[in-house]
Amino acid sequence: MNNVTCVHSCKGLCNALTLAEHREAEAIKEYTRFLNECDYPEVREILGELIRERERALTSFRAKRAALQVKFDTLDNINDSFA
Repeated sequence: MNNVTCVHSCKGLCNALTLAEHREAEAIKEYTRFLNECDYPEVREILGELIRERERALTSFRAKRAALQVKFDTLDNINDSFA
């Protein structure tokens, strides 16, 4: 999944967004593994904060992506009404 390129015709199938979401989710998993293995309180605190920030960003990203999907669906419905 690392060699995905933009096809510039993404309407509902945006490779860039899919890859970005996947990488963020994987980063959260990796930071969580580090947190679970770490015994140093200050490092655990930093990792916990980083995880929370990434989770908020991923939640926001998913909401924006869903809004974009609604926009695509609406445009499709408008276009279909003229067909």
